[in-house]
Amino acid sequence: MRWSEVKRPIVCLAPMDGVTNTAYRQIVRRLNPEVILFSEFTSVDGLVRSERVRTKLDYDPSEQPLFMQLFGNNPQMFAEAAKMVEQRGMMGVDINMGCPAKKIVHSQHGSALMKDPDTACRIIESIRNNCGLQVSVKTRLGWKNEDGLIDFCRSLQSAGTSMITIHGRTYSQAFKGVANWEPIYELKNHLQIPLLGNGDVLDYQDGIKRLENLDGFMIGRHAIGNPWCFQDSKKYPQPVLGERIRVALDHYGLLCANTLVIMSTTSSMPKPGGRV
Repeated sequence: MRWSEVKRPIVCLAPMDGVTNTAYRQIVRRLNPEVILFSEFTSVDGLVRSERVRTKLDYDPSEQPLFMQLFGNNPQMFAEAAKMVEQRGMMGVDINMGCPAKKIVHSQHGSALMKDPDTACRIIESIRNNCGLQVSVKTRLGWKNEDGLIDFCRSLQSAGTSMITIHGRTYSQAFKGVANWEPIYELKNHLQIPLLGNGDVLDYQDGIKRLENLDGFMIGRHAIGNPWCFQDSKKYPQPVLGERIRVALDHYGLLCANTLVIMSTTSSMPKPGGRV
């Protein structure tokens, strides 16, 4: 699937660590057939080197179209990780260039790549040169302000990015204050690829109100515990208590099943100093 084939507006479940695992993605898909799903953010180094991390590649076919979000700063490791994602049949990879967590940024990952556009572009080029996946980027307005946003995103586009999502806050803001979408609207005037907005989107209707000239939007924190937020409230009634309980139990069952799979996989791994 290519972005040109995706119905507008493009509506996505934002990647969230500890939230958008296969269990939750399956729940969101059951309720929202047209939503694009993104995985938890995953280390490229861990994906290449760790059997336990590679369990994040497991997904149910119903989750497609699905993107694997990756973080790191080594172009070759990104290429190797992307080839693994491609072998699993996902739609593409999404590169995290926006996480503001200090331990991520101190390792020159996430938001740190906004200050190193050369490495950011080499990562994209490395993936494009080694596999046929769609490559998207999720980033922020900038480090302290949005002054360099247009130039940065133009360079990502030139490197081969097929879609960009902007969270309407800077690195310095992290998740404080109110998301500013005005620079995102202006950025759209300078790009030829799809551009999505993210930040403080409450639900589908709120996303539509914010859309303006953008191609779509992502819902993040407001999707936690509320997989119905992607539904058009004009077409679908709010779920009653009984439905909420049923979906919560289904989610719990999927989490338990996934945990058993991970335990089964890792229990067969060699222990330090032991034998296979």
